[in-house]
Amino acid sequence: MVGRVVSVKNKNTATVLVERTSKHPLYKKTYLQSKKYLVDDAIGVKIGDIVDFVNCKPISKRKSFKITTVLDKNFAEIAEEQLKKSAEEAISEVLPEEPAKVENSEDKKEEESKKKVRTELSKK
Repeated sequence: MVGRVVSVKNKNTATVLVERTSKHPLYKKTYLQSKKYLVDDAIGVKIGDIVDFVNCKPISKRKSFKITTVLDKNFAEIAEEQLKKSAEEAISEVLPEEPAKVENSEDKKEEESKKKVRTELSKK
């Protein structure tokens, strides 16, 4: 069976949600059914991972499935990483890494006078 990991609160146990679509026999309306399974987690999955699991002998009172493989990672984490990378690239294009250094003595004097004015205004 294939499902999405919903919780990993317990040690070596993951809660997996399996969703399937069904059709009502009389009204022919399609609806979504879901069921949660407690699954033995020897791999160490994270919330949001898509996993494949199989039935096995009972491990505990409610746990009788084992995770075989992780099919896909959490889509939210992957999307967030890609957004961060694209944002860093956009910022690096817009803002230079180091500001240009002032070499003229006249420009230096202007900057110093501006700093003095700013400090005087901040004091008031």
